[in-house]
Amino acid sequence: MKKSLLLFLLLISFYAQAQRFQGRVLDQKNAPLEYVNIGVIGKDVGTVSSAKGTFALTLHDSLNSEAILFSAIGYKAVKWKVSEFKQKFAGQTASIQLQEDVVNLNEVVVRPKEYKTKVVGNTTDSKTMMAGFKINGLGSEVGSVLKIKKPSFVEKITVNVARNQFDTLFLRINIYKMGKNGPKENLLREPIFINLTKPEVGNAIVIDLSKHNIYLESDAFLALELVKDLGAGGLWFSAGMFNSDTYYRKASQGSWEGVPFIGLGFNATVSQEK
Repeated sequence: MKKSLLLFLLLISFYAQAQRFQGRVLDQKNAPLEYVNIGVIGKDVGTVSSAKGTFALTLHDSLNSEAILFSAIGYKAVKWKVSEFKQKFAGQTASIQLQEDVVNLNEVVVRPKEYKTKVVGNTTDSKTMMAGFKINGLGSEVGSVLKIKKPSFVEKITVNVARNQFDTLFLRINIYKMGKNGPKENLLREPIFINLTKPEVGNAIVIDLSKHNIYLESDAFLALELVKDLGAGGLWFSAGMFNSDTYYRKASQGSWEGVPFIGLGFNATVSQEK
């Protein structure tokens, strides 16, 4: 009886120190922004806005000194100190507005007239060794490193699937610049989504990216991100030993965790000058 009472009191204490916030992300014209990354920087506390721009996030008092970031490709990120965010929007629906970020292209990279194609990344198609998404953690990402030794254009990506239990897949493709300690800034200039039915997925997800003119000068990181609740199920990718490293994170704006020596079956076909 005493143990049950203690547990009950601890639960009350925990929830008393945590606040749940609901809100909406809008653009400068007050139109809803879909699939915006929202999270506490470097922590496993985050989410993604819905197709209607709405979001819900629980913030514990232990995060008060941290920063919460709202970011989306093509928009200027907005950052709040958690304590100030909580004070501002306590008891009301949060309204966050993102301004469009106009990027001036100083240099236009022209595709070479004579080129060769090459597959970079991991080509493993194992059905016995696997890793992937088991729960619907919005903003969670997983992927593998692409070793780039010569400037390259991404023509297509291939992701080998070991097991898929979702009826429909809706994921975001992200390609990051690779740093010494993990993925850095996103190299894409527009969001790219995958929307496939279970029969369309089969043993591999193959997406043509040639029209997006994605240019890689150095090592990059190819990732898939959960941005929508897919319902019950799971998605596992083929994996293999001693391949390009794998990284993952559990929530939007969270820290990346590396998995050395084990690589997922993520690869890209790139074109390079002969």
